[in-house]
Order: sequence, then structure tokens, then C-alpha cells
Amino acid sequence: MSNAISSWAFLKDGIPNLMALLISLAIVLTTMAPRAFAQTELAIEHRLPLTTAMEAATTAITTCASQGAAVSASVVDQHGQTLLQLRGDLSAPHTYGLSRQKAYTAVSLAPIQGVTSTSEVSARLRSTNQAIGELALPSSPIPGIIGVPGGIIIKTEANELLGALGVSGASSGLQDEKCVYAGLDAIKESLGKD
Repeated sequence: MSNAISSWAFLKDGIPNLMALLISLAIVLTTMAPRAFAQTELAIEHRLPLTTAMEAATTAITTCASQGAAVSASVVDQHGQTLLQLRGDLSAPHTYGLSRQKAYTAVSLAPIQGVTSTSEVSARLRSTNQAIGELALPSSPIPGIIGVPGGIIIKTEANELLGALGVSGASSGLQDEKCVYAGLDAIKESLGKD
């Protein structure tokens, strides 16, 4: 019984000491933290405006439509998040999701490979024995990644990645890609502005 009481006395006496230690630690961290964070530079990131993304996607869709192809178009931001998806008149159901996969693949893999389009990514993956940069592809597919033409990254004139545009539904991925280029040409001037 006396051991239990002496143990309680130790804990009781230790609590004020522990509180004093925690308060001292909080004061030290509070005074040092601003200096540590002051040395860290904040990242500045540009974003593709929705109106610009819409112009690129609608131009790509109308360009393909003028060539007799019913397509869908998707735009993702530099993090692979969907900004918009448009399903063109009479386009097949699968084109909606596939256009997003093409845009996602472009923004995910093209910068790593030092290229701008999914057609170039596909060619590099085939020629380098299925590798992403220096890393081998996993044995199972990566969700959202597809190795077919039709996705192209969107960059500023200063070479800053803003996202990617993907198109699907034409008779070939290369025709999809031509429509993507038309969409990107339509927004070229707005990408040079800060």
C-alpha cells in the first residue's frame, strides 16, 4: 500500500515539472518557428482558367466534327484533376472516359519523359522496354494511364505545366491528336500572359 502511495506522490510531483517542460518547449518552438519558415520560399503555381480550358476543348471537338469525327474532350490540371469533360454530339459513350485518361496520361508521364504528347510517351515506353523515366512499369496497369495518342500537355510560354487536353473518338489516336493541337492553337495567346 505504501508503494502505491509513494508512486502517486511521484506522479503528483512530476506533473508540475512536466507542465513546466511543455510550456518551455512551446515557447522555444514558437520563437524559432517563424525563423525556420521565413527561410522557406512559398511555391507559386499558375492555373489554367476554366474559360481557357473550355475554349481548347470546344475547339478540339468542333475541329474533329468538321472532319466527320464525333469526339469527347477532357482537360485536367497539372495535378491530374479534371477541370472539365465534354461529350461531343453523337460521340460514342467510351470516348468520354477515354479522353480523360489521355489527358491524365499526358500530364502524368509526358513531363517525366521530356515529351509533350501521349503518342510520344507511347513510343518511348515501347522503345525503352516499358519504363517510366528510369523506373520499370509495374506488372499491373496504373489506374487512369493509357498508352494511346490523343493527349497533349498544356504549358505557358515560360514552359510551366498547366495541365493537359485529351480527345477521343476519331478514327485514330493520331487524328484525335490533330484535334488537340487545334484546341491548343486556339488558346496559345492566352498562355503567354501572366
